[in-house]
Amino acid sequence: MRALILLAALGLPTSVAAQDTFALTAQRDAGLHAQADLARQREVEVTNRISTLEARLQTERALSDLAALRQSPTLPAVYDPKRPVAATPPVNASIPDDKLAASNAAVRAAAANRR
Repeated sequence: MRALILLAALGLPTSVAAQDTFALTAQRDAGLHAQADLARQREVEVTNRISTLEARLQTERALSDLAALRQSPTLPAVYDPKRPVAATPPVNASIPDDKLAASNAAVRAAAANRR
């Protein structure tokens, strides 16, 4: 009888230790699964944000293309030979005679002074 009690006492701590190890392993696995689920959720969230931004960019480009198509280009004037041309005569430059003579003398003096 003493041997049976002794065996039971010795066997009890090993089964409790085995249960603790199993519980710790299960807890660690649950933690790892939770981390993996969070990582997947973050990845899905980032993918959704990127898709939203790409869709917004595509919409903005389409709207700007439509706005560009709505603007009518400026057409060049059509040539009409019957229409009178409103041209102004060219204005000739006028230089006073004394300044023109002084400039002419300076140019001739410089041209005469050859080295």
